[in-house]
Amino acid sequence: MYKAWCIYILTYISLFLWSTAAAQQTESPTIKGKLDNGLTYYVRHNPYPSGEAVYRLFLKTGSLAEQEAQRGLAHFLEHMAFNGTHHFPGDSLVRFLEQQGAKFGKDLNAHTSYNETVYKLQLPSKDSSLVNKTLTILADWIGGLQLDSTAIEKERGIIYSEWLSRKTGGQGAEEAFLNALFNGSHYADRKVIGDTAVILHAPAGQIRTYYQDWYSPSLTAVAIVGDIDEDQVVKLIKDKFGALPGNNKQPREWPIPNYTKSSFHQVIDDGESKAELHVIRLLDLPQPVRNQKEHLHYLESDLLKLLIRKRFRDLAFKNPAYTKGSLQSSGFLNTKQIVLASVGINPDKPDSSIIEFATNLAQLVQYGFDSNEIASIKKSYEAALQRKASSNRPTPSAILMDDIYNDYYKGQPAISAQQEYDWYVDNTTQIDSTSLLRHLQHWYYPDNAYYLLTGYPQIASILPSETQVMSWFQQAHDKVQPRYHKPMDMVTALLENAPAPATIVAQGQRHSIDAEEIGLSNGVRVIFRKPVVERDRISVTGFRKGGLYSLDSTDYISGLYTSQIVALSGAGTLDRESLNHYLSGSSASVRFLIDKTRSGIAGSADPRDIETLLQLIYLKWTAPRVDSTTFGQVKEKAIDTYRHTNQTPASIFGRDLGYIVNGRDYTSQEITDQVLAKELRQDRLLPIFDRAFGPASGYTFIVVADPKDEELKEMILSYLGALPGGTSDTAYRYVRPPVAAGTTFLKYDGDTPKATVWLTYQSNSIPMDYQDYQLRTDIATAVLRTQFLKELREEMGKVYSVGVTGSSTLLPGPLARTSIQFSCKPEDAELLVQTIHNRIQQLIDHPESMAATLEDVKNNLRKEMDLQKQKDSFWSSYIRNAIFNGDESLLFVADYEDKLREISPSLIAGFIDLQLGTIQPVKAILYPAGFDKTTPPKKDNKKNNKTK
Repeated sequence: MYKAWCIYILTYISLFLWSTAAAQQTESPTIKGKLDNGLTYYVRHNPYPSGEAVYRLFLKTGSLAEQEAQRGLAHFLEHMAFNGTHHFPGDSLVRFLEQQGAKFGKDLNAHTSYNETVYKLQLPSKDSSLVNKTLTILADWIGGLQLDSTAIEKERGIIYSEWLSRKTGGQGAEEAFLNALFNGSHYADRKVIGDTAVILHAPAGQIRTYYQDWYSPSLTAVAIVGDIDEDQVVKLIKDKFGALPGNNKQPREWPIPNYTKSSFHQVIDDGESKAELHVIRLLDLPQPVRNQKEHLHYLESDLLKLLIRKRFRDLAFKNPAYTKGSLQSSGFLNTKQIVLASVGINPDKPDSSIIEFATNLAQLVQYGFDSNEIASIKKSYEAALQRKASSNRPTPSAILMDDIYNDYYKGQPAISAQQEYDWYVDNTTQIDSTSLLRHLQHWYYPDNAYYLLTGYPQIASILPSETQVMSWFQQAHDKVQPRYHKPMDMVTALLENAPAPATIVAQGQRHSIDAEEIGLSNGVRVIFRKPVVERDRISVTGFRKGGLYSLDSTDYISGLYTSQIVALSGAGTLDRESLNHYLSGSSASVRFLIDKTRSGIAGSADPRDIETLLQLIYLKWTAPRVDSTTFGQVKEKAIDTYRHTNQTPASIFGRDLGYIVNGRDYTSQEITDQVLAKELRQDRLLPIFDRAFGPASGYTFIVVADPKDEELKEMILSYLGALPGGTSDTAYRYVRPPVAAGTTFLKYDGDTPKATVWLTYQSNSIPMDYQDYQLRTDIATAVLRTQFLKELREEMGKVYSVGVTGSSTLLPGPLARTSIQFSCKPEDAELLVQTIHNRIQQLIDHPESMAATLEDVKNNLRKEMDLQKQKDSFWSSYIRNAIFNGDESLLFVADYEDKLREISPSLIAGFIDLQLGTIQPVKAILYPAGFDKTTPPKKDNKKNNKTK
């Protein structure tokens, strides 16, 4: 949990410079302007995806601007923005947007942070009147919120439920990590979620005061990117936002100080699953990049991150005492630069784990990187920049919006891919081992750092003390370490000889998907589909039925690890390092996968590297390796991970619920250290790989590329056609146990104050075409979620969110499953379960009650399908899954609109009855420890709940 939180902090809260993936030129530059009242606007026409626009309202205010009596009200106000505005009173705003095909949470959303609040919309743009109304909504958010007292009272319970839903095991470590980053600053007193007492009791006037003070045009930017008329949008912005009254109030700057000395803190928490040590340094944030000179520092930093990541990846193969080590640098809240060194502690070797990690860090900062490491990273980096600069792939509007975010909040202007490549060429000669070492030494130093040690009670007694930890890092830093050296074999070619090509034995057109199909003499078939947008990228994917469920039960555990270990072992005569070095700078990459019900590959490359990709597929397919050292390390790590992962109440609950829902057999068993020791066998990996791949007959490959590319076809014949012929036994051996129903599973040992509720409905019948069934599942679950949110959240105020998911599979036998999940106050759990049952029955008995919701869901699906059809990855996935599930006609997408039109409220009501109404669910509830299970549930009083 803590590790996930670290990743969240270091990724969500932002890298400190621009996203180079977004730095691509499109048809027109961004128009940027400022109105007299101080509002900034950005407008950019971008044709991809066609018929869509992305909107943002950026505010330079957040929880830091709150007074003591307003703690949590910046976030509260964000909620209220969806509860009534001048032009869209009450819930009509959300209703209007949902009628346009928007899905709450995906197409309309918002977030509040410490120093920013962002509102997000993503809507169709072909109708100019919708663009007009959408801009009206954005303007209302700045100057026209109703902030009705009744609506405010109603929202209190929802926000409290959000606070409750975020309570997790390991909360103490999360809080400690944040407090370390805040370093005694004002940030620590202004957590975004706020104070529950304020949330529940603050006068409505405090919310209105915050709104009047901080929702000002001078602190706001409105941004629109998409398939729009730029001139029309600029005019609308001036008309709608220009008259908004502003104030000159500016939020106070709240700095986070750097550490002036080292400190140590230990957190022992039942909710922690692992033991870790984090060494945190706070540095000043680098300046934005606006010219070539400033780019030099950024480039050096970017290369350094890649070098460090690769070094620790290589060290992981030397079987270190620690479980995982890393050193990374990131921006934080657009305020600080964080340098974070993290090590996973092996409880069998707690001291050695930290000592070895400290030694690795000291070795890094004493010597840096050798010329081979630097040359390899530079080669890959330059190749990626060059591909980006020459690419004609369109950039999605949502990615371009990231550039605008960086410009407004960070002062970082967008840099074109060509400009970045040119700067790289000019600056790279100035970056060498000496400059990189100097940069690294600025980042990491054992002094002036915050040492945070986390663990769980069972191992608290073996964790080292503050004195030990601090002395180990200082001693490692003071001692002269040996240089790091990694020998590498140089490779000049993947294959010594070209394989003999196949012949085409069948050929035809797939008109329903605008594709061409050929059958090869080795039993392989290849479907070529012309790309929609990625004309300078070729993808090759393939599959065949079989997978883990076709294995004997004694091979199942080995099968879980086969793809990973074979991939890490290299191929043919090449070990992993030699193969990676040969591919450095190439765009070719491929993964071999063994899933439960199928095996397959997924690869891609730029056209100039397509032969390398096909050679790589052929080599890995026909000459797999299993390196003994690699196998031993993977197995040992897997055993150690199990043995040293604390089983929290939540993880045990999830495991036991899985046994009830899935049955308990060799496919669902807990993979313990004893299971791994006995059943993960090196001698079985290559036979399993050969069973999944080996003879290629029966494989279907989908190649997204121009079907008329004769040179590509010749290479396909030479490499995919040269894969071994013959058949493999891929019949399913696994027989699914009978589905569970009607079971109640209650536990009373949760380590948070909330109750977590799961309702799972299962059936082993799929009584119609699979894709039609899945479409109805998607529609029914969307309708159910909307209905549950309306009652449990909006009317009762007792949950923050409700998850409703549906899935189905035909193989190895039919299985359909619908799950409903939410968290709430423990005393409300049974009441809400009953409310869900009642709402399900109401929808079944009165289909007309879902008519409006159903139309919104269908509109959203139409919008999503229009967007998906503009993605090459969608077509590749659709073709694979359709054929896998027995649809050789491939007509589903072509008939999609007709299928949607056929969906009626009564049809969905009947489907819900089939899936939920006639099935007793597995009901599982994890209550907090100490909850009095004898307390009767509160009676539902909707009248009081609505005005609470």
